[in-house]
Amino acid sequence: MHRYIPFLIMAAVVLIAIIAVEIFRYRIARKGRRSPFTPQIVRSPGQSLLKRLDALNGEISIQAAAFVALPITIYAAHLSYLYFGKHPFHWTGAMAAGIVAIVFMGYTLFKLLGFLDERRNVRLGCEGEMIVGQALNMLMLKGYRVYHDFPADTFTIDHIVVGEKGVFAVETKTRSRRTTTDRREDATVEYDGRALHFPKGTDIEMIDQAKRQSKWLANWLHQALGEELTARSILVLPGWFVRRTAPKGIPVINPKQLDSLFEYVQSRSLSPEMITRITHLLDQKCRDIEPQA
Repeated sequence: MHRYIPFLIMAAVVLIAIIAVEIFRYRIARKGRRSPFTPQIVRSPGQSLLKRLDALNGEISIQAAAFVALPITIYAAHLSYLYFGKHPFHWTGAMAAGIVAIVFMGYTLFKLLGFLDERRNVRLGCEGEMIVGQALNMLMLKGYRVYHDFPADTFTIDHIVVGEKGVFAVETKTRSRRTTTDRREDATVEYDGRALHFPKGTDIEMIDQAKRQSKWLANWLHQALGEELTARSILVLPGWFVRRTAPKGIPVINPKQLDSLFEYVQSRSLSPEMITRITHLLDQKCRDIEPQA
């Protein structure tokens, strides 16, 4: 029985923490507190990535705590087994406990490093969407309506822009850059209308994804409004200079070029009534964030 004392102590600590949280929730409910914000909040740039980032931070905290606590617990259990059980010390038992601790630590470290890598990538994508979202928000000064992180069937459309020139599905793609002596060349991607040629590899999926999402948006608006509409694709690469080598293909630009793109893009006029109907649908779909305060 004594050998289980370390485990019982840990279980008691976890139980006390859970009880403390439930007491705190009960106190809030008893005082009748609730959020003062009755309407739901519109999604912000990178909303889905921010949610994933919060989840990853929680997983990282759990894995880091386990990485520290597990070997200590195994060591304490081994000492309890020797002391309370009055068993003599044997190197075999000590080595077995050490091997178990190393296995658990190795597995936990593997999981921890995986979560850290994923968090770095998610944070990179989130920052890219924020940069593009802030640039797109400036278009509202020119009468455009801008929506972020639009929830579709099994994916999200990073940004949607609606105005008198038409409907645009804007996809943001972030990609880290290598560091060499030629900083400008390292930050340049060539676009031939079909594929993106980065300094380290070629990518076609980014273009195809942007096209698929604009097609989905056009079909969704058609089903909701009962009228044929076109949604055009735009791919934005924050942090990259785009060198276009062919006139064909969808626009692929740096966020700094968004203002000039929407100034000179070919117009596919929408009536004020149609703009109102479209934005009403988009607002309803994007206003789904529950206040947490």
